[in-house]
Amino acid sequence: MKRLHGKTMLITGASSGFGRGIALACAEEGADLALVGRDEGRLSEVAEAARSQGGRAVVCVADIGDEAQVYAAVERARAALGRIDVLVNNAGMNVTQRSIADTSADQWRQLLNVNLTAAFLFTKALLPEMIAREAGTIINVASRAALHPHLAGGVGYSTSKQGMDALTQVTNEEANRHGVRACLLCPGVGNTPLLDRRPTPPPPEQRLKMLQPEDLGAVVVLVASMPARVNIELVSMLPTRL
Repeated sequence: MKRLHGKTMLITGASSGFGRGIALACAEEGADLALVGRDEGRLSEVAEAARSQGGRAVVCVADIGDEAQVYAAVERARAALGRIDVLVNNAGMNVTQRSIADTSADQWRQLLNVNLTAAFLFTKALLPEMIAREAGTIINVASRAALHPHLAGGVGYSTSKQGMDALTQVTNEEANRHGVRACLLCPGVGNTPLLDRRPTPPPPEQRLKMLQPEDLGAVVVLVASMPARVNIELVSMLPTRL
């Protein structure tokens, strides 16, 4: 039997990059998916690829920087799939400006809203029902910046990812006793569209040495498929040869 057979998952930022890789890996292992993002066309392509594996996939178009749209996406997912067993808070963004001096207050607020507040809102929407049925997994895709904040990632991005660490730890403190677990997944540099927001984007040959979306997919499948007694609280990933 496939490792995620019978599981329903909500994945944010599922239209490209790590989110797409996570979605396709989980579909291949039998999961039914609610795919959240802003680009309906690209989400539909991912959904079609997921359905080709034999499962269900529903597109939930939302700007996760908007609280009302977060809750609407959750309701759309519930209506289509029923209970949500696994939440993957993957969506994230960055800006070209990285220093305190160059980052505007509006950019700071946008980064925290998309990268951290949205994860809190999806958790807030789904955690009570997970606790009620004493089962559920939340996977927060952060960054190595959550463990080692740095100027290359930027002040707003690093702060938002450290916040994901705190959210994960508090979720576990609140919910572990009810059989619900949370994992902080901290990938190093990955071959995703975020690279194009760097002041100097890396060349193609360097991107091939980075973590790839399917690498994140494999780890999410592992975390989500572990027996309920096991909580993998932290995963740190780095490219081997970069």
